[in-house]
Amino acid sequence: MTNLRFPIRRLPNDLCSMVLKTMDPHEMIAYSLTSKKALSLVQSLGLPLRSARIGMSYWPEIRLDFGQIDVQFNWDMGADDKEMTSLDDIPVKVNVSVQNIDDSTVFRRVTKSTIFNWPNHGKSIGEWIKHICSILRYESYEAFFHIGGIRFDIPTLQNNFPKLKKVFINCVVMEPSEDDIKSTQNVLRAFLPHVKHFLLNRVPLQEDFSIQNIGMANLKELEIYNPQNPKLDDLLTLNVERCTILNDPFSLRDLNRFFKLWKKGSFPRLKYLWVHGNIGTIPACEVLLKGLHAIEVGRAVYSIQNCQGIRARINMVDNVHIGFVSVRFEVVCF
Repeated sequence: MTNLRFPIRRLPNDLCSMVLKTMDPHEMIAYSLTSKKALSLVQSLGLPLRSARIGMSYWPEIRLDFGQIDVQFNWDMGADDKEMTSLDDIPVKVNVSVQNIDDSTVFRRVTKSTIFNWPNHGKSIGEWIKHICSILRYESYEAFFHIGGIRFDIPTLQNNFPKLKKVFINCVVMEPSEDDIKSTQNVLRAFLPHVKHFLLNRVPLQEDFSIQNIGMANLKELEIYNPQNPKLDDLLTLNVERCTILNDPFSLRDLNRFFKLWKKGSFPRLKYLWVHGNIGTIPACEVLLKGLHAIEVGRAVYSIQNCQGIRARINMVDNVHIGFVSVRFEVVCF
């Protein structure tokens, strides 16, 4: 489609803008690739967007939801399912999938689906991301990074990615290499100062960049799944509003010490914590609630209060069949 000539380029800017507004989003993006002037004109229109997800895996993609039209860009890296190794890789071509959506009912229904093959325009994956996102009027991008053989460096990430709202990092290899660990740290360092919500799964962290370092960031929400041997020190630096650390349990004594620190006024930003704790021979509630002066307010639900009069509830659910207790802490009254 982008090989077509666009006679509208000869029109004055105001008339060209009127024509562009009648186009579908993918057509406007295609037009923006024809020249710097075309890009500037499309950028001035600011395409509105419902949601956007950038997927950085072996086969990178961007999914854009415009409401009644969904557009997905998939970069074809070559024959034999060749995989992306870095954001500097140049794809062979770009597969663009366009779906027309009927969203008049509860369940969105695809009424028409079309696939286009675009040339690569000599752009790397990073340059494609920068180009597409520069056109859109949107500030809540989500990005997914798959760790395992793909190199991510800080300058390239910062130069090509838009402002992100949420970052997912998922390690897809059982034994991460040194390069995988470095790439993980680069993604975190590139976005921690600005992103407010992180989700990490099986992420290879080291002592020089651990859960403690991440917890110190001024985050709204931090989710960590399958960490390696979580301990009390990982919680002591928490500066987040909501935190979830699951699938590898903490010591209940460590959690008891954590809640005692909260009662003394520590962790003032924390509003919600969900973790797993080890089940031992002593009943979990006796270990977890020791010295907290907790009041039972429901079945396995207890109320505690800190030195500033702030009340919170601790909800405990035993999962004996998998060997841990689920512990939810939530501030209920300031």
